[in-house]
Amino acid sequence: MTTAIAKTDEGLPAQIQRMEKAFQLAMPRGVEAKQLIRDALTCLRSNPKLAQCEQQSLLGALMTCAQLGLRPGVGALGHAYLLPFWDSKSRGFKAQLVIGYQGYVELAHRSGRIASIHARTVYSNDVFRLEYGAAEDVWVHEPTWIDGTRGMPVMFYAVGRTVDGGYSVTDPMTVKEMQDYRDKHATARNKQGQVFGPWIDHFEGMAHKTMVRKLMKLLPKSTEIVRAMAQDDGVRIDLGAGAIDDRPDYIDGEAEEATDADGAEPAPSDPTPDVPEVLMATDAQVTKINILLKEIGIATGKDGRAAGLAWLSAEVQADPPLTSSKELTREQASMVIQVLEHEKSQRAQSSENATAATEGGAAQ
Repeated sequence: MTTAIAKTDEGLPAQIQRMEKAFQLAMPRGVEAKQLIRDALTCLRSNPKLAQCEQQSLLGALMTCAQLGLRPGVGALGHAYLLPFWDSKSRGFKAQLVIGYQGYVELAHRSGRIASIHARTVYSNDVFRLEYGAAEDVWVHEPTWIDGTRGMPVMFYAVGRTVDGGYSVTDPMTVKEMQDYRDKHATARNKQGQVFGPWIDHFEGMAHKTMVRKLMKLLPKSTEIVRAMAQDDGVRIDLGAGAIDDRPDYIDGEAEEATDADGAEPAPSDPTPDVPEVLMATDAQVTKINILLKEIGIATGKDGRAAGLAWLSAEVQADPPLTSSKELTREQASMVIQVLEHEKSQRAQSSENATAATEGGAAQ
């Protein structure tokens, strides 16, 4: 369900800063909303066209970054990029989130199930051999320098290893196959339909990203990786927490450079959307949580309240820790109640089994 928006005269930088609490609630543990806001403001300064984008699309892209724990526009990290595109349907700019090769690598490492991921280029002077076997595939890639060069790129592949020692390697793609893939899937095109942007300026980097995406289909996938693959190159306008699991819109139009060449003027910006309302836990939910914490023995005794808050903070990965159960969101409270009720049911069943065993022994 799309988050309701309200009209405001605030500028975009102020609007982004007002999103801090919403970003923080959406972020993985250990990631700071203040850093995301600094990155976003840097993106606005380095690419003024972003300020002309439909603001809901830009905030949606930032919310996706928050939920995935990725930093946009930081070249040294290569996590993700915010790009302004001209949408020919709405006659206005929209912000598109493009997740980088290193963004996928970061999510893979964070999953705890993948030990390493590498995307590589095979050059014309290299020795490369891939053998398909009944039990496992065997590949050999020996970089070779002749007269100080490895030659021209000829193909690309990616390999990943899991923490249990297994590995997967993609089928290689030749440069021609990668160019055909680019021509079919690239969204950055000018008025004449010609591809430009990262696929032209950073062809090898985009080829590596393509191979990593293909590799992800062969490796264990975390929820974050699945979400990243779904949201990559998309436009999100729903700021609700669950919207990351929805299919994003994809722009049918031209990238921002094509608009300048065409001389078209962007459509007037929509009123700046207000910060999406974060629904906090209801009084009924808070009461039920406190009762359940006592019933299963978590929040009992002199330090019961502190123990209960410590348990809740760990369960929802709150950073900083909660100081009151009223600080839970409605979604978090619902999840906590389910966990506590399951724990209560399990303990009751264990108690019944123990009683039955005792009575059975006494009867004998």
